[in-house]
Order: sequence, then C-alpha cells, then structure tokens
Amino acid sequence: MAKQNKQEYLKSNLRTKKVFYYRDDKEGIDVLSREVFKRKFLEIHYPFNRNGNQKYKFIGSIEFHGVSPRNINGIYKAVNYGLGFTKNLSPIIYSLEKFPSIIKIVISQNVKSKIMKDAVVFSVKDLEGIFNTIKPLKEVQSSELKRVASNTLSEVFPGKIKHRARSYNKGELALFIKDKKVSSAGLSDTDVSRLIEIIPEKIKEEKVVYRAEEKIRFIKLERVKNEFLRIVNQKTDTKKLEEKCQLFFAKNSWILSNILSMPVVFLNGKAYVGGKGCDNKGGKEADFLFRNKLTKNVFIVEIKTPLKKIIDGDAPYRMPNIFSMGKELTGGIVQVLNQRDSLQKEFYSISKGKFKALNPKCVLLIGRLKGLKKEQLESFELFRSNINDCEIITYDELLARTNLVLGQFVDKKKKK
Repeated sequence: MAKQNKQEYLKSNLRTKKVFYYRDDKEGIDVLSREVFKRKFLEIHYPFNRNGNQKYKFIGSIEFHGVSPRNINGIYKAVNYGLGFTKNLSPIIYSLEKFPSIIKIVISQNVKSKIMKDAVVFSVKDLEGIFNTIKPLKEVQSSELKRVASNTLSEVFPGKIKHRARSYNKGELALFIKDKKVSSAGLSDTDVSRLIEIIPEKIKEEKVVYRAEEKIRFIKLERVKNEFLRIVNQKTDTKKLEEKCQLFFAKNSWILSNILSMPVVFLNGKAYVGGKGCDNKGGKEADFLFRNKLTKNVFIVEIKTPLKKIIDGDAPYRMPNIFSMGKELTGGIVQVLNQRDSLQKEFYSISKGKFKALNPKCVLLIGRLKGLKKEQLESFELFRSNINDCEIITYDELLARTNLVLGQFVDKKKKK
C-alpha cells in the first residue's frame, strides 16, 4: 500500500518569492498555502478548510507586513490546520463577513488599523489587544460548559459525581474591567483594598511592576502637589494653619531639601537646639534640622505661614518706593539666628556625634510674593540679597521649585 503524503512543500522558488503548497493524499487536496517574499518583509497565507477550499466566506488571504506570523498570537503556525485564525481570533471573522467587499486581512507592524475598500488592516498592537480580550472569554465559556455538564451529571448520579462550584479563570477580571468600563473613579475603598490583597508577590512581567510603581508614585505626587497648593492658597491665617504647615513639611521633608541645593537628609522636626536655664526651662526648638549627607554639617529651617506679611503695609516707608520689611519676616530672621547661636554654644551636648555645626546655614520660609507691587518686590529683593546669614524663601517660590520635581511629572501623566 502506497504511503499517504500529508505535508507542505515548496512548489516554486522564484526570484522574488517562494510559493508553498499543502498536499494531503488521503483527502485528495493540493492547494496553495502561503507565499514568502525575498526582497521585502512580507508573507501571505491562504487559509483553507479540510476540503481544500477557501476557509472563509469572502476573505481569501492574510498578509503579514513587517512581522513574522510566528510572533502573532491567535494565528495557526502549523499548516495542517489550514492556517488562518485560531479560536481566540476567529470570532472577528464573523463580524468582518458583514463586509463582502473585504477579501483580505493585513497585519502590519507599522501601519495603523483601518478598513479599506477590499481589505482590513490591523496593527500588531490592536490585534494583540483583540486576542487578549477574546481569549479569556473563550476559556470561560469552555470551563463553564464543562462545569454545567458535570453538574447536570451530578444531579443524575448524585453519589458518584461531585457538584462543581464556579471557579475563577485567568483573564476574567481584565475582561470584566474592560467590558464594564471600570474606572479608578468608580472604585470604592473596599474595591481597591481587595485588588491590593490579590496582587501576587511574584509578577512575571517586570513592566507590570514598573507600571504599578509609576502609578503609585503618580498618585502620591499628585496628592502632595494638591495639598501644597491648598496650603499656599489659604485665605485665613490661624494657629491651625501653622500646625498644618508644620505637619505637611514633616511628612514631605524632601520638598524643603530642594531649598538647600545639596545632598541632605532630614534629621529632626521640632528639634531642641539648647537654651535651657538652670531651672530646665526656656529651651529653644528649631522647626526642622537637616544634615549634609557628605559633610554632616547641619541646617536650620524655620517655618512661618504663607499669610505672614513680608512687607510692612501698603504705604511706603519713604516716598516714593522704599518699603520696610514686615515684623514677622524680621522677627523670623532673628529667631532662626538665635537658634543657630544656641545650637553652636551647646553643640557638643546636643549633637552626640550625629551632626556638625560649622556655621550652620539658616533658612526662613515665609509669606508669598503674590499680591506684592513691583516697588515692594524690589525692596524685598534688596533686603533679602543683603542678608548673608539667613536665606529667605517664600511659599510660592518653593512651590515653583517643587513643581520642577513633581508638578511637571503629574501634568505630563494627566495628558497621556
């Protein structure tokens, strides 16, 4: 008995392409299966059924432009299946058959998805998205069908076949989120909590981890930016506002480190800097202490609210354009310099080797430039630029500096 032949073979080796046929002696078919071009990155498949006829009603070919079919999910790699789409992509054929004029499918690495007169083009990215949507649905259907069949038998043979509860299939959650158009705004705190609980400890794809970390950073930075804006735009100056400022910078001390323009580490908040008398009273506290990571030299930062006046009233001190500084500003300077003096005098008993006090830099954060007239700004800059022992910075200036770090990142993410 002659051996039955069932294989793909090279029919023609032309100058521009190789032409392959598939032969099955048992079924009596010998049909064109695919063409591979030599001078361009192009491969064309001609899907066929078991009888050797065109597999789909209208669509006769699938072209792969700039991409190998071996790298596309949902494509038959073995020719004995007749090529074409697997069960995880074949449902799109039913929708495309509503357009009888479409006789070919083009899968492209570079061209955007579009429908033309006689062809439909899919970008590799879009086709992968379709595959990832249909695949879990197919798996759910298959699993559910088996479960229903098993439970039907368990009703007939209750002592022999166990009833099967519905289980979760991989991909169902992604399909549910996409199908229901679930957005972050529509999630409750409980929803978020449950999602966090089921995140696996080991995630295969590193890019998923990076995306999650980036999302978390984005959420944190956006919250920090909005909270800082609310503080800067406060309308009423109260004791609670001062406490709010202290708490905000204690939680986000890295914002203050932007002022110092060097590698620093947050050392302490409400730090004792000496000054107690023999009765153990009169101790002085600095709002924040920072330490240079490399030299260990300490920095003192004093915080006032954004509503403290940096100019003493609207009327000039001397006509026409000389303005005096506000008492909160000058008092704050004396306060932080006094803290430095006390720290230096009692350095050895306070530092305990954690830092050095080599003429420590002093910083005063106070007020806003917003609302100041041109002449007032000039008086403030003349005053500030001639204060050597204390750097003065306003809240809106610090906000602008901070936006260079987090503001632009947050705004860029929103546009995506």
